[in-house]
Amino acid sequence: MSADAPRFEFVMVPDSKDARDFVEMSSHAADLVQAREALELAVRSKDDVSSTLDRATEALIATAAMAYCRAFFHSERRRLVTDFVKIPEALRDTHQLVRMFRNRTIAHSQSELSVTYAVAVLDAETLEVRDVTAPTVLSTMPSERVRDFFELVTTVQELLDKAIEPVRSRLMAEIEAVDRAALVRNGPRPAANVVSAANFDPAATRRRYPTSHPIYLATESGG
Repeated sequence: MSADAPRFEFVMVPDSKDARDFVEMSSHAADLVQAREALELAVRSKDDVSSTLDRATEALIATAAMAYCRAFFHSERRRLVTDFVKIPEALRDTHQLVRMFRNRTIAHSQSELSVTYAVAVLDAETLEVRDVTAPTVLSTMPSERVRDFFELVTTVQELLDKAIEPVRSRLMAEIEAVDRAALVRNGPRPAANVVSAANFDPAATRRRYPTSHPIYLATESGG
């Protein structure tokens, strides 16, 4: 590393209403980033049929729908993203389409976009029964709707970024006003708790003002 390269200290912003708002809004922003990145890959795979991503297109669109809609469903740890931004009127139809796609196709299997048939396989000459099988036909969003979805996600992300900025500015001013040297010496920093993979716990509920997170390590098997 160059001697002139900047060095940084990382300290946690003290717990406050603004800090918690910042955490909530930034959590929503992370969901929107995940949705946008999945859609970018999906669009790339549709534009290049020779890409190895082609087989993952449906999964990428499904991931995007789940990530986007997380911001609009009730959570015990954050308010809806619509408490901070409004969906532009011109994009409301696309928003409702994505919600319905998530609800009836991705989160629950109810729509005709996923149809399973009971099919008997007969010998073409003797009509002897060879098998009974159940093929499932999946239909995902067409390219035009994927691009509409991408525009929606990008727009909501930009609106949320603008809403976050005044909160960020107030938090920066708050840190400017305190004894930063003491904060570096004694202030808390985000803590990683190393846990065995055998104790993986997806039901654990995070705090509204998090101070730590788990890192699950796989146990090496002998041999």
